[in-house]
Amino acid sequence: MSNAKMTATAMPAVGTDLRAQRKSAVMNKGAEAGRTVIVVGAGVGGLASAIRLAHAGYRVTVVEKAPIPGGRNGRWISEGFIFDTGPSLLMMTEYWEQLFQHVGRKMSDYLDIVQLIPNYRVSWPDGTSLVLTPEINKYLAELETIEPGCGPRVLEYLAKASAMYQSGLKFISRNMTSVADMLQPSALGSLASMNALGDLQKMIGKYVSSEKLKQVLSFQALYLGISPYDALAIYSLLPYTELGGGLHYPMGGMHQLPLALERVGREMGIEFVYDAPVAKLEKSGNSITGVVTTDGRQFVGDMVLVNADLPYAYRHLLGEDYPNIEKKKFACSVVLMYIGLNRQYPDLLHHNFLVAEDMKETCRILFDENRMPDDSPIYLVSTTRTDPTQAPPGCENLFVLSLAPSQSADPNKQVDWAVEGPKVEQKLLDRMEKWCVPGMRNHIVTKRLVTPADFTGMYGNLRGEAFGLNHNLMQIGAFRPQNRHAKYKNLFFAGQSTHPGCGLPMGLIGAECVVDRIKAERPARG
Repeated sequence: MSNAKMTATAMPAVGTDLRAQRKSAVMNKGAEAGRTVIVVGAGVGGLASAIRLAHAGYRVTVVEKAPIPGGRNGRWISEGFIFDTGPSLLMMTEYWEQLFQHVGRKMSDYLDIVQLIPNYRVSWPDGTSLVLTPEINKYLAELETIEPGCGPRVLEYLAKASAMYQSGLKFISRNMTSVADMLQPSALGSLASMNALGDLQKMIGKYVSSEKLKQVLSFQALYLGISPYDALAIYSLLPYTELGGGLHYPMGGMHQLPLALERVGREMGIEFVYDAPVAKLEKSGNSITGVVTTDGRQFVGDMVLVNADLPYAYRHLLGEDYPNIEKKKFACSVVLMYIGLNRQYPDLLHHNFLVAEDMKETCRILFDENRMPDDSPIYLVSTTRTDPTQAPPGCENLFVLSLAPSQSADPNKQVDWAVEGPKVEQKLLDRMEKWCVPGMRNHIVTKRLVTPADFTGMYGNLRGEAFGLNHNLMQIGAFRPQNRHAKYKNLFFAGQSTHPGCGLPMGLIGAECVVDRIKAERPARG
């Protein structure tokens, strides 16, 4: 289903003269119900936006450069092994359920989602490890093996993190078109009272003293591409999310998520056009008048919603830079490896995390100096623990992620990944064999290396970053790029570098926000 190449169609028709399409669009306005929206990009944010728009009465066409949906949430198949190429953690499933319910569907009719118990194993180079689970009594017992008596204090910490979770999601789940929106007492008051904009490490230090437990309660900030040593206290909601809601997995792989959204979209009449890289957005006055693909096809709609990364969309599709983009702070990147093995390692959990020997120094090198540390943390996923269909019988597929720097704005300080990539790969293989998969090299059937350079080449990320713009205080809420262009009033954005930020749940929240804005500013029947 997902590999089939779609015949290019659009509303209005594809492949005709742009002026004729514009004339036809004007003549037929009102003849068919609903204004038209062209969605550029079939990532999760674009797909979620598209089905919300269709549900609201808009006529929607999705134009995607790849042959399948998903964007970063894609898949790679090799030698009988199936690899998810990007997101590997499924949290906050209530947002997925809400999306399906919103358009009159049941998520269970489209996805088979299972909860993972335990969540993951955290290991340190000295051989210490903890198996963390959403079963709170077992979770606390594990932490007490490191710091006896910490259980009651950890419960206090989690209670505070829970309050931040509730207030934080309420805070970001709406449009913020000005700083005044962000600073309203009703929006910011509860967070300010909890010191949510304070320092994460200082907050955690009030509850535990062990450096290892501080790492256990803060490394999740890395999910957003930010250093846990430079993170706001609000991001304590991330470890709480793992416990309160649990970690889940869609059987068949994470790529089943965009496939399910595409299926819903087709049922709702959305047109999908694949193998159609967009070259530019046509402009006239204060409007976007068309979407032009690299092979000359042209799509016209009343509105355009771009799901490509926002800085890329500005530079390469609009021919302009986002204001002061060079002064923005970008999140970090990653080096990924997809490895297929002809044997299994039964001691692996679905999720496994190796902490750096000196985590603070590693993060300083990574985030402050934009250099590749020698012992960057390693995150290893073995989906075959849960879903054996992802590899041939008796085999193992591994998704390996190691944090890497995004590129410096200074060309003289940028990493040459064509040279450094293979070096990093060998170091990772060495460290993994020592850590949890001894003798792995002798059993490799297939593997693939993805570096920050590939994030630029495949997804257009300006600095090779994997998580978009940084989520520091001055780049969240109203300070983050808006989801509508300031000049071109019919051009909207969804994705990791606009409000509210990166990650699958944020992609769903962002889709809801941008569609709410479109409905308010340009109703389906105008």
